[in-house]
Amino acid sequence: MKTIGIDIDKKKAICVALEIDESGNYTNITGSNKYFEVKDDRDRNELREFMINLHSYFDSINPDKIGIVTRQTKGRFAASPFSFKLEGLIQLYKNEEIEFITPQALTAYFKKNELPLTLDHKYQEKAMKLSVFLGKD
Repeated sequence: MKTIGIDIDKKKAICVALEIDESGNYTNITGSNKYFEVKDDRDRNELREFMINLHSYFDSINPDKIGIVTRQTKGRFAASPFSFKLEGLIQLYKNEEIEFITPQALTAYFKKNELPLTLDHKYQEKAMKLSVFLGKD
């Protein structure tokens, strides 16, 4: 099974792709594309390029599951409107449904389970946890 976990942070979609074999062994297949970024959300060409590059990345992995860590929509810690624009572009991917997983679900799962791989970079932690979580079935 191949999974892609996505954490949207400000103007970046941080991706971690994992392959899980029948024995439950995890392999990080993220490759060189650690994140996809948009600098100007009002530049139509930049948004289009973001979507094309990200969807091409998905196609190259050919995942069984793709998930996004949900963000707060209201309150003091609400995510920026910009991040929801990126989320919409990700959701337009036509070859696989995009799942939404709460940070609380990840926290509960990892209280009882260990992260099976080490992180390349600390900023990938949520995306890595989500990718592992998606492959738990």
